[in-house]
Amino acid sequence: MSRFAMPANNISILITGDIDKALVEQLTSKGFTVDVIPFIKTASINSAIVQQQVEHISTLDATVIFTSANAVEAVHQSLSNKKINWKIYCVGEQTKSVIEKLLTGANVIGVADDAVHLSQKITSANNINEVYFFCGDKRRDTLPHLLDTANITVHEVKVYTTTIFQHTLTKEYDAVLFFSPSAVKGLFAYNGLNTKTVLFSIGHTTTGEIKNYSSNKLIVTENPSKELMIKKLVAFFNE
Repeated sequence: MSRFAMPANNISILITGDIDKALVEQLTSKGFTVDVIPFIKTASINSAIVQQQVEHISTLDATVIFTSANAVEAVHQSLSNKKINWKIYCVGEQTKSVIEKLLTGANVIGVADDAVHLSQKITSANNINEVYFFCGDKRRDTLPHLLDTANITVHEVKVYTTTIFQHTLTKEYDAVLFFSPSAVKGLFAYNGLNTKTVLFSIGHTTTGEIKNYSSNKLIVTENPSKELMIKKLVAFFNE
C-alpha cells in the first residue's frame, strides 16, 4: 500500500491497481487523499514452453493480438529485441504505446477500445484466417468467441499470470478507481462500499464486472487510459 499526504478538502480516493507515481501526484497536488492498494499482481510466465512459442511466432508473418500492456511486456522479455514482422491489433492506446516502445518492427494496424470492437476490425479485414493471441491466464472469452464465430482460428499463448489479492479495507472512500475486472473481484470479495462512493472504471469489461457487485454511481472511461480517468475524476469533483 502507498500512502500520500492528507489534503485540506479531505476527498479520499482508492486506486485498486498499479499506477504511475506522476498520476498520483496530479491528484495529491490538487488536494486529494490517495491510497494505492493493488488488488491484482501480474507476472510474466518465464517457462521454456512459452519462450519457444514466442520465438516460433516471431519467425512468422503473423497477425497478432494484444489486449493488455502486460502481455506486451511479457512477449518483449521473450523476444530480446528481436525484430518482428507482425500485423498487430490491440486494445487501447496505452497498449499501442507500449507495443511501439518495446517491440522492434511493430506494425500496429488496428486499435479499439474493447474486445468487441477489436474483433469487428479484425473480421472486417476479410483476409485474416488465423491470429495469435498473447494473453493472461484469466483472459475473457469474448474475443476468442467472436473470432471463432467468424471462422478465424485463434492460437492462444498465455504469457502472464494474474494473482488476485483480497485486502480488507479499513476506511471509506469518496471514489474508487478500477482498471480491471480482476481487481473488481478482489475488492468485493471481502468489502462493501458506501452507497455514496463514486466508482470510476476503464472500459466495458471492467464496467460490466462492477455492475455485478454494485449499483453505485459509475463513471466510465471509454478509452482505456489511466490518464483520462484521472482527468475525469478531477473534473467530477470540481463540478
